[in-house]
Amino acid sequence: MMKQMAKRSLFYRLRRRILREALAYEARKGDHYMTSRARPKGSDAIGLSAADCPRYSTQPVLRAEPMAIVMQGPIWAEDEFTIETVRLYRKLMPHCRIVLSTWRDAPEDVVRALASLDVDVVLNDKPERPGPFNVNMQIASAAGGMRRAAELGVDWVLKTRTDQRLYHPTSMDGLIALARLFPPTGQASQTQRYRIFGLTPGTLKFGLYHICDQTVFGHIDDMLAYWAPPFRNEDLPAGFPTDPHRIFTELSIRDLCRYAAPEAYFGSQFLLRQGRTLDWTLADSWAAFRDHFGVVDLCSSDFYWVKGQLISMRDGLGSYAALTNAANWTFLEWAQLVTGALPTEAADAYESVLDERTALFDPGYP
Repeated sequence: MMKQMAKRSLFYRLRRRILREALAYEARKGDHYMTSRARPKGSDAIGLSAADCPRYSTQPVLRAEPMAIVMQGPIWAEDEFTIETVRLYRKLMPHCRIVLSTWRDAPEDVVRALASLDVDVVLNDKPERPGPFNVNMQIASAAGGMRRAAELGVDWVLKTRTDQRLYHPTSMDGLIALARLFPPTGQASQTQRYRIFGLTPGTLKFGLYHICDQTVFGHIDDMLAYWAPPFRNEDLPAGFPTDPHRIFTELSIRDLCRYAAPEAYFGSQFLLRQGRTLDWTLADSWAAFRDHFGVVDLCSSDFYWVKGQLISMRDGLGSYAALTNAANWTFLEWAQLVTGALPTEAADAYESVLDERTALFDPGYP
């Protein structure tokens, strides 16, 4: 046993050295400065909780808020990712309620394991039609989770996915602080309790009402309203491709947002139910972000998406090579929008971008 442990330790040290040497070589000989970030797979390796570091943790002095995290979607079994994410949240945010909203055909043993971790498991029926990009599946599971969170009596909800996690120990408290710091403006101040915040990526600067639908935060009243659009059972317009990849790569940004993208569907439907008239222009979309929505960068939450970042191996979707029409709003740019430093009428100059196809992400480096 001791020999096996020694060999394993040597293997890990060699692997780390090879990675460091590769990054250092690229920095010395290549065209880019390379960095790396390692996140523990298991919750046992996380030492950020108040119990682990009582001398330095600010968690005990934060105001206790009634909050919940709603994890939505099919359970991610590899590396027990979903279960380990629950354990991570239990460790970092012991006062936070956790709701997992999935399907009735979920494995019974996994459901029991989650319930043993004090998770409120909601088993939903799948809609008859999944809709473009499985939009109806997301509506059903997200709405089921929201209703359960409301029953638990929480004030604040983060809707995320079962294949995602936030490593920052005070993510929820920070999001609540942002919501209080940036109240809704304009017409939204009369209809919303607080803003709906989207965590990038997926909150597009040159998309119409396109706010991230994967990781979304808000007050429970606003989130119940946000996740209550009608199912999307109508067919796409005649002549549109039906394959999801072709929809994304062949439609203009304007048509993608208006007829297919779930993010734009959720955002626009919420705005309509808030009584806002939409003219489907970029300036109107920017005005909606100024009044109704908020933006949070990935680094603020230490967000990790096992399905996406495992493929790209990148923490950000930006490129130093050039700006593209697929650019996400950053927190700083959104703050300029809210304060008026970036006027919404400035979007008129970029209206023609909506007639372009979405640029595929290519950061220009390994």
